[in-house]
Amino acid sequence: MSARAVALGAQILDILARPVTHIPAGQGAALIEQVRFAPAGWAAGTAVGMAKLGLEVASVGAIGDDLPGELLVRMLESYRVDTRYLVRKQGTATSVSILPIRPNGERPALHLPGANLAFSIGDVPWTLLETASYLHIGGNDVMRGLGRDGAVTIVRRAHEWGATTTMDMLGEGSPRLLPLIAQALPFVDWFMPNAEQACRLTGAQTPQDAAARLLDGGARGVVLTMGEQGSLLMTTHERVRLPAHRITVVDTSGCGDAYCAGFIRGLSLGWNARECMRLGNAAAALVAQGLGSDAGIVDLEETLRFMNTAPLVEG
Repeated sequence: MSARAVALGAQILDILARPVTHIPAGQGAALIEQVRFAPAGWAAGTAVGMAKLGLEVASVGAIGDDLPGELLVRMLESYRVDTRYLVRKQGTATSVSILPIRPNGERPALHLPGANLAFSIGDVPWTLLETASYLHIGGNDVMRGLGRDGAVTIVRRAHEWGATTTMDMLGEGSPRLLPLIAQALPFVDWFMPNAEQACRLTGAQTPQDAAARLLDGGARGVVLTMGEQGSLLMTTHERVRLPAHRITVVDTSGCGDAYCAGFIRGLSLGWNARECMRLGNAAAALVAQGLGSDAGIVDLEETLRFMNTAPLVEG
């Protein structure tokens, strides 16, 4: 059976601990209240969100031949994500992030890139992409094994085969990355970084200017997530700004992935852009209220209830 949606890119196992107010000096210790493992990354995390929201989805990328890889696969499969297209790189570690979550939900990261760096164009399951309705590619900006032309080749072929294509970023964003991203933009229906990434990428001072420059670079549509300030969508003929939900934040890990998952699920339901943004906002808000990128979202029905009843940030 072919997956209706494909999430291709970074596969990460997160190890989260909270609350962490400081790192003890020397051999000191600090007590915490909660530790969790979670499937994460701009492909794995988004795949989990899409699966929870009712989309048939496959996650594509590279993991190592190690216990973290085994755990990541088991967790993805527990959410009904198709893992058959994950490539195991022998002698390579699975990508892992250690995340000490601060009381306000912020999350500094200790990150092992691992097998994500080894995923290459030769690992892409072309027959799967040929039949997919949606392709989300995430974190390709740090997947060195794809080279300069890998991402554009993937999205171009998927676009030619009729898939709706979306793209997100993993890195902080830098003007040096713009030529790499720009090659793919003409084949991307929705480019979905956060506002800070977009501004750093383009050198713009505001999210609106960043989105405009990305549209000039060829993207058909740009959606920027802005945390508690909501999200911004721009195309050549439309501009939509929506507020975020008013919530108590536990952990911001995976909120961008959840937003992408919600937006893509909205597209699959035939919704217009504004309604897709609303579902993305709701999915992100639910994830932010739990620990880990797989927290918060239960299913589409509960997410719709939250979307329609939860208060919004005023102003």
